[in-house]
Amino acid sequence: LQSLNPVGREQTQKVALLPENKSKNRFVNILPYDWCRVKLSKSSLSASDYINASYMPGYNSNREYIATQGPLPSTLNDFWQMVWEQRVKGIVMVTNCTEKGRVKCERYWPAVNKPRLYGELLVTTESEEEESSWTLRTLTVKHRHTFEECRVKQFHFTVWPDHGVPQNTQVLIQFRGLVRQHMQTQGASAPTVVHCSAGVGRTGTIIALDVLLQQLQNQKAVGVYALVHRMRLHRSNMVQTESQYVFLHQCIVDCLQRDKTEEGLYENADIIYTNAT
Repeated sequence: LQSLNPVGREQTQKVALLPENKSKNRFVNILPYDWCRVKLSKSSLSASDYINASYMPGYNSNREYIATQGPLPSTLNDFWQMVWEQRVKGIVMVTNCTEKGRVKCERYWPAVNKPRLYGELLVTTESEEEESSWTLRTLTVKHRHTFEECRVKQFHFTVWPDHGVPQNTQVLIQFRGLVRQHMQTQGASAPTVVHCSAGVGRTGTIIALDVLLQQLQNQKAVGVYALVHRMRLHRSNMVQTESQYVFLHQCIVDCLQRDKTEEGLYENADIIYTNAT
């Protein structure tokens, strides 16, 4: 993983470094590259097109995801503007708002049935389903001038420590399955937003897992190093720590072992069925 550290670092980040944009960055060293940053439409509310967010390639398209930082109090409106303008139908959140007493991400959705206005967008949380390792929320976003409305599903994974990995691979593989199912249902017309706190470590890991499991399913081969290399050309530090890099390999191994076990069960079932007849 260390050999991947310099990948992409020579690319410019001029817009992110502009004085008027510095306060919009959660971390001074995690900035989008100019060539693949997501641009907001300039409006009467804001003359800036900047948000700390990067288009990320996936298995199916070059802009399958948007990797972004957890919103700050000052960027909540920008976050929802991006969701609206990019026609996003899914948000994957892999951090908690507060961890070990430190704020990691500003809460950007309202309580159930208590609509809140973010700039020109009225956001309503229609429903919330809490599971042991994640929470699923259905949100509606309505433009207050045009009254146009869209529905967004938020997938909030709640048991992933910062800079670390989940307790086991199975829970993240299951969570990723829910996200992938939603992405396939919605089609490839819009990117899926993925964020943690900085938008690189946990964000990079869940994006990489989604791509790798599609590689495994369709090509029967995976390239973890090549994928992380490609991702880091779009945003620095994607898959940030060695433990996250190793965890991806473990996910692949566990998927292969599970498939092998299932094949064995089916083979045994066939034998039983044959004997029965």
